[in-house]
Amino acid sequence: MYLTDFAMESKIEIIQINISGEDKPGMTSSLTDILARYDAFILDIGQANIHQSLTLGILFMTTSDKSGAILKELLFKASELGVMIRFTPITEEHYQAWVGRQGKNRYIITLLGRQVTARHIAGVTKAVAEQGLNIDAIKRLTGRMPLEEENRATRACIELSVRGTLGDKAVLQKRFMELSNEGVDISFQKDDIFRRSRRLICFDMDSTLIETEVIDELADRAGVGPEVRAVTESAMRGEIDFTESFTRRIALLRGLDVSVMEEIARRVPLSKIVRPAWDLQQLASLGLKAEADETVWKRVWSEEETISFASTPMFLVRGRK
Repeated sequence: MYLTDFAMESKIEIIQINISGEDKPGMTSSLTDILARYDAFILDIGQANIHQSLTLGILFMTTSDKSGAILKELLFKASELGVMIRFTPITEEHYQAWVGRQGKNRYIITLLGRQVTARHIAGVTKAVAEQGLNIDAIKRLTGRMPLEEENRATRACIELSVRGTLGDKAVLQKRFMELSNEGVDISFQKDDIFRRSRRLICFDMDSTLIETEVIDELADRAGVGPEVRAVTESAMRGEIDFTESFTRRIALLRGLDVSVMEEIARRVPLSKIVRPAWDLQQLASLGLKAEADETVWKRVWSEEETISFASTPMFLVRGRK
């Protein structure tokens, strides 16, 4: 049935139904089967499941001569299934206004860390709201979390899909940078075809592939650890730029024997979040042909996943579909 067919029959009615309760196999099928038997036109549908608790929303269009029978059967079916159901009539004006908002920009916000806490989520969602953006969906990208800390994965990831006109990108970026100091990485991307087709993956070395900052390790060996860290903190506060910060820190390392690099490389702790072998397998599972710069690979990782040298600033994977 086409939308124009409704105009030739009884008065159009738009109804939103919201179902919540314990999830059971076949629930969505049995409810949509009722709509199908009355030739209802589904305008929108969404479903989420958290800990066997289902939330299902369906927005459909029908005619006044059929709506009563549809609602009656849905109510009986919901009672049979042991779930709550709520009906909300939607005016055509309200629906058309909702459709008109779909042209707004969409963005994807990803939170990644060893754990993503309520504080992290509260901070990100508050920043999003302050920019006038609305959250369309939130989903967990990593596995379900065990209660026992020792059995938990070493990473957690949550993705938000948001929509709207971004107020001030610089302010949002500043807020996300502040939140990133609380143990979570945040990415903000425009949700378009270019985001989905990206095939370049870069990993930072310090505090990413390895658990420490190499320059701090070198400074400790040279006996100038506090001085080097003070310069780093000054740069982080924006008092000096990166080039000046780097030049000052390297100058403090003058005279340090190169053999110290090899000693640090043998002892540096590997990251628990990023494992090149694992990540390359994930790329392969997505149908990507992953390549690593052989020189970089050999200098960074041996077959036993042991650091050989720690002087490489970047690990790079080029993927081609």
